[in-house]
Amino acid sequence: MSKGPRGKTVCASAMLLLAMTACAPPRRPPSEPKPESVAAVPEQRVHVRLDADHPAAKLVEERKESDVPVCAVPCERVIPVRQDARFHVEALGARSTRSFYLYSPQDPVVWLDVKTTPQSTHDTLFRVFLGTMIAGGALLVAGAIGTPFAEEKGTQTAFSAVGFTGVVLLLPVSAILGGVATAYSTSNVTFKDPRTRPDLREKIR
Repeated sequence: MSKGPRGKTVCASAMLLLAMTACAPPRRPPSEPKPESVAAVPEQRVHVRLDADHPAAKLVEERKESDVPVCAVPCERVIPVRQDARFHVEALGARSTRSFYLYSPQDPVVWLDVKTTPQSTHDTLFRVFLGTMIAGGALLVAGAIGTPFAEEKGTQTAFSAVGFTGVVLLLPVSAILGGVATAYSTSNVTFKDPRTRPDLREKIR
């Protein structure tokens, strides 16, 4: 059966539509929204001078992943410092210093002086402090319990002296030892005035 002109036209249109569909470029998937750009943390270049009584002391930058050593004694160099970066000074066998900031646009030169506390000194002071607390507590309890139950006056006096000794150990002695142990709990870092050093004063803008 022969196709009429109308049938030929429909076939031609269908073939043209198929050809256009095959040649059309593939559709791209919708693009994901770009994440908002995080503002860069301000950074400053700081001239750092580090003096320490420990030959192995080093300046360390604190980071979430792991701390990063910056420079070791003798240290005098220019380092990049982020605004939120915290630093401390540590040394083998010594207590680390407290954390501190170095970012300061008005002060591009920093002079640090560190007095380190040996770990052994801190541990010894802490043990003496704990021993005093334990001994004072034991004597105080012994005196408080023994005095009421002692029948002879001399024994009562002895237990009272034991309890008084415990009070002395617990209050003034332990307070003094605790204060000393706290003072030596970390190494001390001092920010010294760089304008007092001629070599550093020249670097201050």
